Amino acid sequence: MGYLDPAAGAAREEMNALLAGVNRSAAEVNLLAQGVAAGYKLARGVAAITGTGTVVTGLATVVAVIATPQDDPNGLALAAVSATIGNQSGAPAAGSVILKAWKVTAVGDATLIAATAAKNINWVAIGT
Repeated sequence: MGYLDPAAGAAREEMNALLAGVNRSAAEVNLLAQGVAAGYKLARGVAAITGTGTVVTGLATVVAVIATPQDDPNGLALAAVSATIGNQSGAPAAGSVILKAWKVTAVGDATLIAATAAKNINWVAIGT
């Protein structure tokens, strides 16, 4: 079994070729989540985040979340994104997730700090 190497430069084209003609309904995608446990659902969206932001997913409780930047990171404006489900009982509230956008401090200083301009973050949450 092979894998896609993002450093190889052709990863996006390879992924597009692998997924060509693949169309799945929301019901079929939700069945994937139910493979983990009965009753799980998927929620997804895009949020404009400056530094840190809380997003209401529409789920009752979130058990997992993943996030990716919508645009390619350039370091100075956006270096990375992260996501957490928190404790689901106040930080953040049940059904919400916390998304973070990070940038480097300055040219020559790769210390990550909160992004100071809104960046779109794609997220997918699994929950009930």
